[in-house]
Amino acid sequence: MKSIVFIFIIVFIIGCGSSENLVSVRQTQNDSPVILRIRKDRTSIHSLLYPIAFEFKKNGNREIYYFENSYFAKNENICPGTAGCYLRVSDKDKYLTCSYKKFDGTIKYVIDKNDTIKEFMSVYYKKMINENKDTIHVSLKEFNNHCKYIIDNFFEGDSIYLHFHDHKRWIDVPLKVSFN
Repeated sequence: MKSIVFIFIIVFIIGCGSSENLVSVRQTQNDSPVILRIRKDRTSIHSLLYPIAFEFKKNGNREIYYFENSYFAKNENICPGTAGCYLRVSDKDKYLTCSYKKFDGTIKYVIDKNDTIKEFMSVYYKKMINENKDTIHVSLKEFNNHCKYIIDNFFEGDSIYLHFHDHKRWIDVPLKVSFN
């Protein structure tokens, strides 16, 4: 009977210890430009790719790799579904190390049906038409200064679930995305 109680206690302690912090994540600056793309019929800007970056590291000896993410926009009309954020690592090795590894990416917003955003984008739309361009790159600093209202009212409050795996189980890390 004592051995059964002892085994129960050991299993309980090990089971409770499984909530360890396996991955550390921090959002970092990505100074890539904001990319604006025009609609095929050239009547407005269709989409906006906003640069984002995270750094990940593992907190132990396990092999852990970044798999994908699920992105949840506060405003679902401009970021449909959960496929709006794409992250990639420059060396194409998604395995985490004990030091931070940077993953750069973009968040895709579909903006052609939002009149408020279209109004803010009119300066860039006119430039695209005048220069006969399908795509335009706007510096992140310029975009953040010119479109602060859009960021504060349409982007801020988005969240992301980062999905990692250690060949045995999923490790999900939820985060609120910051645009400041």
